[in-house]
Amino acid sequence: MKNRQKSRSGCRTCDETKPGCRNCAQKGFECPGYQQRLQWSTKHERLPTTTKAGPENFTQLVTAASASISQSVSAAASPASASAAAAPTRSDTSTGNGAKLLNLPAASPTAPPPHASHGETSAPRSATVSATVSAAASPSRSSFTLSPPPKFDEDGVENVNVQPSHGIIGGGAMVHVAGKTPPLHHQQPQLAMYQQVVDIPTFLIEHWFKSVCCSWSAFDSQANPYRRLTSALWNKSTPVFYALQAISAASLVERLPHVMRDTARAAPRKAAEAIHKELVAFSNASRPRFPSELLLSLFCMSSSMAWLESRQLGQHYVRQARAVLKSLDTWRLDDEAKELVDFFNGCLIYEEMLRSVVSEDEIDFEHMLSWPEPVNKGPLVPTTPHAWTGVSADVFRLFGKAIALCRRSRTRWRHNDGTSYRILQGAMKDIQEATSVEESLLAIDIADPSELLATTQPQHTAAQAYDLFHATQAYRLSSLLQLYETFPDLVSKRMPGLADADGSVIWNTWVSPLALHVAEVLEKLPVGSMRCIQPLLCLCAGSGLRYDAKVPLGRGSNSHLLSPEIVGTTSPSSAGSVTNVDFLVLNPEVSESSIKISRARAFVMERLDQLESSLPPKPIGVAKQLLRAVWTAYDEEIGLTRRTHWLDVMSYTGLHSLFG
Repeated sequence: MKNRQKSRSGCRTCDETKPGCRNCAQKGFECPGYQQRLQWSTKHERLPTTTKAGPENFTQLVTAASASISQSVSAAASPASASAAAAPTRSDTSTGNGAKLLNLPAASPTAPPPHASHGETSAPRSATVSATVSAAASPSRSSFTLSPPPKFDEDGVENVNVQPSHGIIGGGAMVHVAGKTPPLHHQQPQLAMYQQVVDIPTFLIEHWFKSVCCSWSAFDSQANPYRRLTSALWNKSTPVFYALQAISAASLVERLPHVMRDTARAAPRKAAEAIHKELVAFSNASRPRFPSELLLSLFCMSSSMAWLESRQLGQHYVRQARAVLKSLDTWRLDDEAKELVDFFNGCLIYEEMLRSVVSEDEIDFEHMLSWPEPVNKGPLVPTTPHAWTGVSADVFRLFGKAIALCRRSRTRWRHNDGTSYRILQGAMKDIQEATSVEESLLAIDIADPSELLATTQPQHTAAQAYDLFHATQAYRLSSLLQLYETFPDLVSKRMPGLADADGSVIWNTWVSPLALHVAEVLEKLPVGSMRCIQPLLCLCAGSGLRYDAKVPLGRGSNSHLLSPEIVGTTSPSSAGSVTNVDFLVLNPEVSESSIKISRARAFVMERLDQLESSLPPKPIGVAKQLLRAVWTAYDEEIGLTRRTHWLDVMSYTGLHSLFG
């Protein structure tokens, strides 16, 4: 049988007979006959000598990505994500702080495709993401950097390690989750459970909707134009796509510096390039539609520049937004577009008001001082509050004009040692304009919250109505406070009996009580309500808190407060718990005014500390440093005739930023 050639029609086992063999017949089997079988052989195969294109730990990557995808699918199948899956082509967010993750369409958001209608580059659609922002569904190999396998100490505790991508934007990071686990050799099959791929652009877009939008807006809801526009445009507009990444990265760079530093530096450049292209297209009239994405991107960038570098004011973005809005005056707009124009004009006034405090550009001064006075002297609390700023644009306009007048006056006196006819003429002009602004501020009628509730939209609660009332009142009083600090002649004209030769009586009996009143109104405004517009109010209130006599002060960071030694065991932070009567009985040499000033200073710094923990911290930190420097200058002048202005302190210390 070995040397005999077998036939091709009998049994392949014995080949005795055909068509069937006796062995099969004896066993009761049906003889299958001979059947050809194909079998792949690698005996003579030549393996390629080229190097692998993928990373060495590609298998580990596939395992981790597969686990992430499976978690995303299971999350999408849960009841909580069923509603989000119903709209796969648009982002879905919820209101306020409890915003759910976006239901992101399928494609990686690491780089926008080069094709779009009307010659526009469109931002890509992101991958589906799980509810914990833990993974991207289908990242490309070049969009992330893998970390080495998790390392365990002797007790089997996995070490925490986060490695961000080294790409410009669109990098991901492998995050090792810490926890008590068995050693690695016991958990080898479940290695992927401890590693998840985080796509940075997806994470930043989601962080915008979940955190930045609600803290950046005074009144956030589904009706907020910023939230509504970004939901519709983030995956269709390249400027919006990169601007949202830039503002989100800027809000996180101080708290996640190792992860966000590179992205926070690169995202503004990408956003600036995309905005420039969009501006060129808009100026060439190749964008016939309303420039929602352009204005949205400009205001995102103008607000967030100070979050990265406190001295960057983003003025060029504000000027570009002003030019775009001015060009819309000649357009024929429908009702929806007119509402957007009103909204963005309110944003522009707020942005320019913030820069009235710190801008050194003469063009900005001239523009702010050219703002018209409010035509309507009636109630200036809007029935529908501005979603971003809350307070009426007329109040912000008057505040910005008052601050611009104060800064122009102080700049004139700082840069001129002597007096001349030109200087005196300019000073008289400043007083005349300040008088006009003062009269407009005094004529403002702020409606009572109960009246506002009777006419406002139903979605606004009683708490929001009262918060809006207090915020509007605080900005109105702060405007008057700045005018009286800078132009004491305004007080002398109204109250001639209060004026002394050196003006000290005016400060002690008019300016300081007004500053205390501003602090009291601000205290009625919760720290979590309209927090984006509170830092500037703290700064204005603190600028008027000057002691009227020498008092024992604390040391170190509390040197601006009354010393705790004069109240026994009571600390400066708890000085508010001691009644005025008890304090005066224990320390009859300390005036009641000094006690109130100390408490107000403590409150202002405490409020700034709270805002610093929930807002981008750099501008808040500058405000705290500036107030300490101002109070130090005030305390050194007690008993002297000179009066240092807080704007002068800001000028020679360079402590300025966007305080809002």
